[in-house]
Amino acid sequence: MIKFWTSRLSLLAAGAIFPLSLAPLYWWPLGLVSIAVFCWLMWRPASPAQAFGRSWWYFFGQFAAGVSWVYVSMHDFGGTSMPLAVLMVGLFAGALALVPAIVFSGYARLRRPNSNTPVLPWLLLPVFWFLDEWLRSWLFTGFPWLFAGDGQLYTWLAGWAPVIGSYGISVILVLTVTTLIQAWYSKRLVFLLPLLLWPAGLWLQQFDWTHVDGKITVSAVQGNIDQNMKWKPDMVGPTINLYVKQTQKLWDSDLIVWPETAVTLVYDRFLPYLEELNAQGQKHNSTIITGIAYRHPQDDPLAGEYHNSVVATGMGHGLYHKQRLVPFGEFIPFEKFLRGAIPFFDLDMSSFLAGRSDQPLIQMEANNQLYDVATYICYEIAYPDLVSRMAKQAEILVTVSNDAWFGDSLGPKQHMGLAQMRALETGRYLLRSTNTGITALVNNRGQIVEQLPTGIRANLTARAELRSGQTPYMQTGLLPLYILSAIALLIALGMSMTRRPQGRSLLDDLD
Repeated sequence: MIKFWTSRLSLLAAGAIFPLSLAPLYWWPLGLVSIAVFCWLMWRPASPAQAFGRSWWYFFGQFAAGVSWVYVSMHDFGGTSMPLAVLMVGLFAGALALVPAIVFSGYARLRRPNSNTPVLPWLLLPVFWFLDEWLRSWLFTGFPWLFAGDGQLYTWLAGWAPVIGSYGISVILVLTVTTLIQAWYSKRLVFLLPLLLWPAGLWLQQFDWTHVDGKITVSAVQGNIDQNMKWKPDMVGPTINLYVKQTQKLWDSDLIVWPETAVTLVYDRFLPYLEELNAQGQKHNSTIITGIAYRHPQDDPLAGEYHNSVVATGMGHGLYHKQRLVPFGEFIPFEKFLRGAIPFFDLDMSSFLAGRSDQPLIQMEANNQLYDVATYICYEIAYPDLVSRMAKQAEILVTVSNDAWFGDSLGPKQHMGLAQMRALETGRYLLRSTNTGITALVNNRGQIVEQLPTGIRANLTARAELRSGQTPYMQTGLLPLYILSAIALLIALGMSMTRRPQGRSLLDDLD
């Protein structure tokens, strides 16, 4: 029993230190230590049930520490009592940990006949880690958070981001750990060859995968509206006046961005203000993009339904509806049963519809040319596949958010790190506008060019490059990782079905 709890607590602690390797600290060696503890304990013989348990404890620690910031939205803004909010964070983390636990229980099934020892652990653990991150990116609308590769923004491995994305970097990280373990066990230096992927990443950083089409001046307005006051009816006028007043200082900019739901009126009621902004924007050759709630009109089949949206006016045009919604924040799963149970399930603006995947991009005119702008609302910037797909035809990326829901916690800082990785993967400049921070401009290398302090009312203005072309990751997506996974799984399946012969075979040398 002591041995059982020692291993579980070791896994829990290893998982809990994993988020320290991500934004904002980027203590990436701790990420390797965390992964090493997990892989070392998963290397030991285990039944699928035992592998499920070990994985669950590790990822429960990872999620309990890494997404603890949801407590702020539940307790500070959702009206949930402290004990219940803590319990709900634990239940949330425990539920998230079920996905990797199920995935790695499948890893334990690939083993030698009459043995509980998995075959090719040095190769299968990176593959199953990828399968876990991939599954978490779309299952139940997806939660692409705490991916190992996102913590390598400032290491040699950052060079791989435009080539194989953060998913691929995650594979390299786990492969680094497993091949070191395999080399230790087998006493064979050939297993250290994957370590060359690190200097290869440094070499890849010299390439500029996209090219400059022009430069523009961009601005973002950080309104710093108190989240507890924002949705009050008597704040509608003052909020609009605030953003309009701030924008009057920015008419020299080609692109001006307001945050997510900066306007607390629905689109149809905001139209008179939008017409005035349109006239001013055209007069000063500026495009204004703002987050806003869109309500379908009465003559529409979806009459009365809402989208979380952004709209462009002035020298820009277009309307974009958010595709990837946040469970419990923008829609309530099993709404019929959960509405009214606790205040958190009745937050303002938590009944949105998801937008279609084939929406046209927002367009803006600058330098006498028309450019496409890929817009992402809040949580969407976390999805590598969505960002990559929309960025293919865009010259600049814009993301709007309202991270005020999470105060000065890890959440907004992790969110900013994800935005930086998406800019690096796509080779595009990215402008991020938020209500309370972090508002920033990121270059095509994923580096912050300009950033506003959080918790203040201010404007950000900087020069941004408009870029076109596609990085290798944008062209191939996850295809290389799919191929690697398929080959590894086929080899492992064949080895798990074949009894070891008296003499060694080529496949045996891999194990």
